[in-house]
Amino acid sequence: MIGLTTIRPDEWDVPLFLHVLGALTLIGALALTMALLVPAGRDGSAASLRLALRSLTLAVLPAWVVLRVSAEWIADKEGWNDVDDPPDWIGIGYIAGDAGLLLIVVSGLLGWFALRRARADGDRPATGVRVAAVLIGLLLVLNLVALWAMTTKPG
Repeated sequence: MIGLTTIRPDEWDVPLFLHVLGALTLIGALALTMALLVPAGRDGSAASLRLALRSLTLAVLPAWVVLRVSAEWIADKEGWNDVDDPPDWIGIGYIAGDAGLLLIVVSGLLGWFALRRARADGDRPATGVRVAAVLIGLLLVLNLVALWAMTTKPG
């Protein structure tokens, strides 16, 4: 019989559920945004870029907020905020979370400027959209690494 060495109290269920929900929603929303940014950067589709910006603001950003708020909530409940040297998996999560906001904001601004330029000049959105796609791809990989770190808990 396999026994559990640590059982979480019931009052930890809500913050942990919200954290996992936010993380998985964030990864799905990033994949959707990436799937919309790639064709927008390749063929200059303003419609794809508009949808990508909507997914960034209506799905990625709220999922990131749920992820970070619930991460702090569960870290406080589990007592990780009082530890001098937290485990590596928590550090990886903080790096992904903190860098994530910066990459989300920069990608959103690049996409928004590209869309404005495309509307004003009738140009196809190009370089800014490609850079935004790379940043969102980087963020997706970073969050997948954080997901792996949270589930396997190395170090």
